[in-house]
Amino acid sequence: MALTRHPPQQSVIPDETARQRVRITYEKGESIKFISHQDESRLWERTLRRANLPLLYKRGFNPQPHIQFAAPLGLGMTGVRELLDVAFSPPVPLDELTMRIREKLPPGVQLLNATEVPFKTVSPQSLTIGADYTIIIYADEGEVSESALQTKIEAFLELKEVWRERERHGQRYSYNMRPLVLELRYTGFDAAAGEHRILLRVQIRPGATGRPDELVDALGFDDYARTLRRERIYFADSDEDQAVFAPYPVILQDEISPERPKPRRKGRKRRRRSGAQPKAEKQNNQAFAEKAADEFD
Repeated sequence: MALTRHPPQQSVIPDETARQRVRITYEKGESIKFISHQDESRLWERTLRRANLPLLYKRGFNPQPHIQFAAPLGLGMTGVRELLDVAFSPPVPLDELTMRIREKLPPGVQLLNATEVPFKTVSPQSLTIGADYTIIIYADEGEVSESALQTKIEAFLELKEVWRERERHGQRYSYNMRPLVLELRYTGFDAAAGEHRILLRVQIRPGATGRPDELVDALGFDDYARTLRRERIYFADSDEDQAVFAPYPVILQDEISPERPKPRRKGRKRRRRSGAQPKAEKQNNQAFAEKAADEFD
């Protein structure tokens, strides 16, 4: 019996029009402010799965969905307008996508807006330049006075250096937090809510990001019942945001942390014997964590 010949199968190249990148704006509320960033990432992945949306996954042994946060929030913080990019394939109409997500979101998270952006656009995480926070201190005027808070703020602003410690690649290092604080001022007391409010504006750039929780600790505000709320994130591709940050100097990593440790090289370099031929380089020596980086291919 004659065998039927079939033409060789061709590799299918994904159709660009069959992929969609959606930028989600949402609010992270008080009831979930103590979940970690990893838990928040899982929260969104599970929500999108329960909404039966066609998530686009990365390739690899352990595929992960294309989900990328603009600027992860620290533990104990809330956010008024947080940004999240998600990829889908095939595309879903935005009104349907928004409705399905809202039906499955847990309490504490509110979807504000969803817009489609070019699939290969620059990630929002690489465009951040700063953020505004409100430090909210819960206390009656008799417990904590405005003058006491003003005194702490003024004393901090007079300083040129405020050294803090961080850990990178298992090594501790010091950095000067003071230049990263661009604005810090008392904005008033809400008698009805029993809240003192303080505006904080910090820089958010690679290697030079101001952390509001460390500022609160440096000011001694951890002694009070308080919360941190991020009001806004500023981006380099926005003319409006650039105008807001134009008066401030750009603080570089070397200016605040000249002794910041560099990543350690993995493995030990063996000494080659005399006359020995060098071994061929491995075809793929990239760490798996790097392969799973939150980037859109």
